Amino acid sequence: MKLKLINFLIVLPFFSTAQHTERYLTLLAKLTPTDSSKIVMQYKNGKTSYSGNTTYYKYQDKEYAFLTGKHIRNYKNGSRTEGIYDSWGTILENRYYDKRGNIISETKTFLIDSEANNIESFDKSNRHIIFIIKGKKYKYSKKLSEWYTYKECEYNNGKKSGTWNYYLPNGKLKKQKNYN
Repeated sequence: MKLKLINFLIVLPFFSTAQHTERYLTLLAKLTPTDSSKIVMQYKNGKTSYSGNTTYYKYQDKEYAFLTGKHIRNYKNGSRTEGIYDSWGTILENRYYDKRGNIISETKTFLIDSEANNIESFDKSNRHIIFIIKGKKYKYSKKLSEWYTYKECEYNNGKKSGTWNYYLPNGKLKKQKNYN
């Protein structure tokens, strides 16, 4: 049996609930789950640096492994990322926190599709994947003593798309930029 670790769609850190297309779900329904394992890595001082799950699938004579569920990476400086993956390794949500636990950015995947015709094509490349991700970035206003959304953005297959909104600390729209 050949083990292939598929790491597709490890995209900029952002969070959301994805909408898989029927075509995508039909293609991946051919994979049969066989096992799962918890991954935990630690720094020398014993603190957890990374935790998450991997789910293993079988299709014909091959085995595939995908990151699944919630994954947390703790950085030495105290910041962390939290990501949620679907059953096939696609990141659905991602959040980045500073060392004080304040959210700095978040993304959500709103569309996931694939143009692959079979599992073999799916496995060879990730160029067949179609995805739309929306994100928010936050800043702290010393004047208001609070965090605020300063940017709302969208990516279509990793490229800037849609209307990006930039905000002032008081929540008023500062400017918009269109990426169509």
